Amino acid sequence: MAFLDDGELLRIGFEQNESSEDEGDVVINKIIADTTIINNEERVFPGYMILNDVFELLDREGRTCIEIYVENIVPQYSEGTFISHFRMKRTMVQDVVNKFQATEAFASIQGTIYIFNKSNGGYQPISPEKHILAFLWFVGHQTDSYRDAADRFDITTSSLHEVLIVSTSGDKDNMILGNIVSCSVDGCHVRLDKPAGDKDAYVNIKHYFSVHLQGTVNEKRKFMDVFIVYPGSVHDARVFANSPLADDLPTLCEGGGHVLGDSAYPCLPQLITPYKDNGHLTRTQRSLNSIHNSCRIIVEHAFGCLKQHFRQLYHLKLREMQRVVQLIHACCVLHNLSDEVDLSHLEPLERDDHPDRNAVQLLDYRHKAGDLMPMEEDGDHNDSSRERHQK
Repeated sequence: MAFLDDGELLRIGFEQNESSEDEGDVVINKIIADTTIINNEERVFPGYMILNDVFELLDREGRTCIEIYVENIVPQYSEGTFISHFRMKRTMVQDVVNKFQATEAFASIQGTIYIFNKSNGGYQPISPEKHILAFLWFVGHQTDSYRDAADRFDITTSSLHEVLIVSTSGDKDNMILGNIVSCSVDGCHVRLDKPAGDKDAYVNIKHYFSVHLQGTVNEKRKFMDVFIVYPGSVHDARVFANSPLADDLPTLCEGGGHVLGDSAYPCLPQLITPYKDNGHLTRTQRSLNSIHNSCRIIVEHAFGCLKQHFRQLYHLKLREMQRVVQLIHACCVLHNLSDEVDLSHLEPLERDDHPDRNAVQLLDYRHKAGDLMPMEEDGDHNDSSRERHQK
């Protein structure tokens, strides 16, 4: 089986949270949807035409937007400034724009996402360039809110909401094809706000809410496979055991390939782990462990580069779990297209493993109530947790 062929490995494992990033956007989106259905006429998306005044009152009053930002300001950026804003080289972004413009996803939104044209007082469809740049700006800036990104690109927050959905809904076919030669696998946690349901399952060993990202990378720090199904409380070994990678390793490693994993993973013919240090390792075993670690650590560097490129992954504030998984996956694809040389133009790495106060309070309450299972450290996790979160 080829990795991520037609997005087969993108398995959504969470209950969807119906709350929105912006309560006002829910109202606007619902009105647009209802109006469009009721007025199912030959006119193109009458919901937008009817709600012009609503947009102006609810979404633009009191806002300071940057007009013609993409058209007039972005072209004047130096290459370094462009990379610092959009996380990739200008030529690569243009290539992404061209490919996106040719996709069914972009064709499907023609006439559905509009921006206000102040010169003539009407609406016009959002361009593929503005679509991609808005997405890259949002995922590349840790502290930017929906409102900040929407103001920069002079679009409504509900339009930005749709931009994020469409940008992450295509086929995930930019991962590896073919067999493994030499790779490393590990787990990474993407911090989330407190979810609405099954909160305990998302509290990881570092005491913050997260979703688990299992990544397999090659020697160039490019993702060969990602598996995003489990909440943060689940151990790396359990995630691996239930991932397609575990079943497919013999086939994928034909010809002498192998994968390196840390001591959390099982030692298999195709998965090499270090000797467990019980205090009695020989000099040779310690030397082999040192070599193993120096090679395997490349996967940790890849996770660091991923978050450095797309800083929303330091603390992802989306609420709907399906969208969370899709956005993380899209960032992994974009990471494969980016150049590590670009990192010199980006902000430095940050530590993101500090405890979450809400998670700590939840654990304290559960422990006092006596109804919290111990944190999973040995990979022994009840599969019913996954079943509750499987879509």
